[in-house]
Amino acid sequence: MNIHRGCVYIFIYLILLCGNISTFSATIDVPADRPTIQSGIDAAKDGDTVLVADGIYRGEGNVNIDFRGKRITVKSQNGAKATIIDCGRKAETRGFTFQNKETNDSVLDGFTIRNGVHELGGGIYCNNASPTIKNCVIAWNTAAKNDRGTGRGGGIYCFNSDAKIIDSTISNNSAESAYGGGVYFDGNTIIDDVILRETSFKPSLLNCTISDNTGSGVYIQSDARAEIRDSKILHNSWRGIICTFFSRGGSLITNCEIAQNTGGGVEVSEYSILKITDSIIRQNTAKSGGGISCSPSANVVVSECIIDQNIATRWGGGIGVSGLKWGNVEINRCTITRNSASERGGGVYAFIEGSRFTLSDSIVWGNSSNTTHHEFSGIGGKIVITSCDIRDGLDGIDREPDEWFIYEDNIDEDPLFVDADRGNYRLKENSPAAAMGAHSIFETLTSVSSIGKQLAMWGELKRN
Repeated sequence: MNIHRGCVYIFIYLILLCGNISTFSATIDVPADRPTIQSGIDAAKDGDTVLVADGIYRGEGNVNIDFRGKRITVKSQNGAKATIIDCGRKAETRGFTFQNKETNDSVLDGFTIRNGVHELGGGIYCNNASPTIKNCVIAWNTAAKNDRGTGRGGGIYCFNSDAKIIDSTISNNSAESAYGGGVYFDGNTIIDDVILRETSFKPSLLNCTISDNTGSGVYIQSDARAEIRDSKILHNSWRGIICTFFSRGGSLITNCEIAQNTGGGVEVSEYSILKITDSIIRQNTAKSGGGISCSPSANVVVSECIIDQNIATRWGGGIGVSGLKWGNVEINRCTITRNSASERGGGVYAFIEGSRFTLSDSIVWGNSSNTTHHEFSGIGGKIVITSCDIRDGLDGIDREPDEWFIYEDNIDEDPLFVDADRGNYRLKENSPAAAMGAHSIFETLTSVSSIGKQLAMWGELKRN
């Protein structure tokens, strides 16, 4: 009898448990169960899914949609092409708002958000919230200037946020000046977590396309530790990516294509820290620093990148470093080729004041400028060039004054690209530059005498 009663209790418990699970993960259909997306969210509980049918959604309840801090998924039935939030170009109207400490468990999946107009975040606004946004198209939104100041984040605005933006397209949005026509990341002028402490805010763009935005593709400031990975940053104005204004968290760009942006590919300024790895920076144009531009206080590491066919109307076709005084720039294992500058430094221009510029294990070849030294132009400061293949050797380098330069184990032999005309910069088997150096990009080069020991030599090298 006791055994039988125990089995009954267990059976009842399992029924109740299953009932709780079912309640926990309900699906609310819009418009079948609720007439608007907002009413669907209002009815949802943590763990629920709000499933939105195909259609174009407009008006109250379908714009300025607030997740209200809920850990739910708002998902379209058939993806972004079939499910559109149209904000109608009305002032103070955007698609979605996250402002109640939402986490990555708050998921927006599969919508087109268009025609929003708002000062901060024309399409989506995240304030002290960290949603997951995936499979979305954010297009034709505007961060509009109003009485309170300049518009920021035409497509998406994130403040103190760990938002994850995945598999999405952000295009044809606009913002005032360069304040993130596509995406704006702001970490609140901090050094991790709260004001005057260390920040843990790490927004990310993963496998996204950021294209044809006005006012820069991505704008990162104030210690937002942004990660941009496996993405394309294309055809934006006012640079592809801007990392500025005490963005000291250490942002990362990896495995990206940054191409055909006006105003340049990447800009790093105002005491900001940025690392760029395994990326292609190509066919961007700017006044200076066509591919990458660094200000006096920039701290930048560029590793294993191709920087090619960028144009500067003044100096630094591939890379332009201006008055580096409080920062450091390291270029390691890169190919810098076919860039041009109307004045100095077709490949690299480095004006150094009291800091260090290091170029190592890299190929600088086939660049052009308006001087007789096409590949590299350096002025002042400490400039270290080691284990590099530079066309014309010292004759390819414009140096001023020469005593500031440090050279170790460089060559000036044709690197033998497989097919440079078609952008294939792989090296042929018999290339004199085939064996790359082996030191870590994070390693600090503390003394000139140790550099030659730390770096593997490229075959039969000759000292310039």
